[in-house]
Amino acid sequence: MLKTTAADAAALGPGAVPRAAYEVSKRIGGHAVIFGGIGFAPRGAGGLLPLGLPRGGDVPGAEPRLAADTADAAKGLVRVFGRSVDLGPQTDWHAVLEAPGRWPATHWWGIDIRSDVRLGDVKWVWELGRMRHLVVLARTVALTSDRAALERLRADLESWFAQNPPERGIHWYSNLEIALRAFALVQVHELAGAELGPRLCERIGEDLRHARRHILADLIYTASSMRNNHWLGDSLGLLVLDRALPADRLSGARRHVARRLFGAQLHRQVRTDGSMIEDSLSYHRFVLEMLVVRMVVDPTAQVRDALVRAAQFLSRFGVFEGPVPQFGDWDEGRTLASSGDPREVVGSVAAALAIAGSGAPGSWRADYDECAWYVPPGQPIAPERGEADGHDVGGGIARARRGPWTSWLKVGSGPSHGHADLCSTHVLHDGQWVVGDPGTGTYNGPLEQRNGLRTSAAHSVLCLGGEEQLNPHRVFRWRHTARGWVGPPITIGDAVVSWGFHDAYRRLDPPRRVARVVVTSPDGVACADYVEGPFGLDWRLTLPLAPDAEVDLEASTVQLVGGTVVGLTLPGRATSIRGSVKPWAGWWSQTYGDIEPTTWLRLAGRVEGPVLWAVHSGPEPPASCDGEDLVLGTTTVSLEWATDHVRLTARGERETTVFAEAKV
Repeated sequence: MLKTTAADAAALGPGAVPRAAYEVSKRIGGHAVIFGGIGFAPRGAGGLLPLGLPRGGDVPGAEPRLAADTADAAKGLVRVFGRSVDLGPQTDWHAVLEAPGRWPATHWWGIDIRSDVRLGDVKWVWELGRMRHLVVLARTVALTSDRAALERLRADLESWFAQNPPERGIHWYSNLEIALRAFALVQVHELAGAELGPRLCERIGEDLRHARRHILADLIYTASSMRNNHWLGDSLGLLVLDRALPADRLSGARRHVARRLFGAQLHRQVRTDGSMIEDSLSYHRFVLEMLVVRMVVDPTAQVRDALVRAAQFLSRFGVFEGPVPQFGDWDEGRTLASSGDPREVVGSVAAALAIAGSGAPGSWRADYDECAWYVPPGQPIAPERGEADGHDVGGGIARARRGPWTSWLKVGSGPSHGHADLCSTHVLHDGQWVVGDPGTGTYNGPLEQRNGLRTSAAHSVLCLGGEEQLNPHRVFRWRHTARGWVGPPITIGDAVVSWGFHDAYRRLDPPRRVARVVVTSPDGVACADYVEGPFGLDWRLTLPLAPDAEVDLEASTVQLVGGTVVGLTLPGRATSIRGSVKPWAGWWSQTYGDIEPTTWLRLAGRVEGPVLWAVHSGPEPPASCDGEDLVLGTTTVSLEWATDHVRLTARGERETTVFAEAKV
């Protein structure tokens, strides 16, 4: 217990003391005094002010999506993490959803959401409580005379207010959930308030006023433990509420606090290259959408700059050009309400570039549901697509494309929602995954499943000495950190050489760095891992194949959907594992709460030079090993370790020697 407490304190840093005081307050009655007291604050008066969002009625492409979503929602069918959940004729806002049972309607600080005896995974009920399906219903009410949509909207709001009095129940547990719900309720009121009637509109206003008081009273938790997207979301919620609720004598002070909090976290959250600290595609989209909302309710030059940088990172990552790797945690977290495919990221990027410009053209508003409902007509900032030539697109990720083959080399790392995937490589052939990222699975489900998909054993990385790159601590944190560096690429003929290295194994004796060189050519993708230091160290490697890929280890081939067969070159004899529980391996998660069997190839050996694997169209891989050199036709590539840099050298019979260095 002492070791765990020490690890918790180290993970929280300066926030450990206020977090400890916060947890003690729950148990000795401090929360009852604080959150019970805010219910006696003056209620305030006055109707809500509109945000001025587009209504989307002039976008033909959005209408079929909205109609289908509305038809389901009016019958109580909502999409939660990719599943259709039947809420029945009356919504139970406290249902566990993914398991039998019901969250207690008691004071939220007394509800157990973390221990092994908790009722279920709280993210499911929170996802329902974000009320995006009510925004969908409100859109239809605003545009049509659909009585079924209006009746369901009224019924769900009535049941919400009856089941969720202030400070009681699971939906008051998280500031972030309260902030996201506030944005949804503001949209519902703006779109359908005239049809809801004065009593429901008044209840919405009361709920929003209490939400503002709660977020302010609970900021100590955010400041001590949530220096991430939660901090940004809480302060955004305050700004949304400031915009929607009539001004009072404290409005200026609240707005000042919210802006300061938002600005401080934004500076940390979005890096100069547009990548984000949480190292997750899903959370990048989540925060990007927060910035879209901020530009709607309270735009500034600082926010616009961060919005453009974050959107252009995903543009360079390839979202406008087809599938991209689902790196880091994925849970379909959204700030915007959309009737599009929740696994698509490109609509959020389009909305961001449009809101940073003068708007979106008709084609974008028809194709991208987010643009239809949040962006007026106009012209967006152009996406930075560029050439996939092996350069760092941001966040320590290099992308290369040659012919039908695309590769991503992910060298960077981040806390909380990042995975132990330094130097992982994702390979796409003609729009189909060959080697990919197996996803997330769960946060609050079985720990073996959570860690089974976020540790190095689930990713296409070289593990050394029987050790993971990063060792997990609890559900989101790691016991140590690691850094990665992407080197400048080298072009050799019609192939591009991406490369990078990381220091995750500096804790070994002697310390080791690992470099990966990725050759992407029209004929395939080859990866070679170099390990610093003396030979003889044990290594292991996992290659997670896509769920619909069929491997034939005897023939050394992988068959993709449609019958395409690609060759497979491996550094030894592989074993395949698929859908195994003990050990927990051979799984793929396309969205939160969902897993399906897939094939993982497992290999192991001892370091005696570069460890090479490849997938390729022709009979031979695009590169091979000759001792410690990587050979591409008549060109040899070698790696040199130095204290403050790593150098990649290419030498050819008719080519000048090319040096590429990455600094530590």
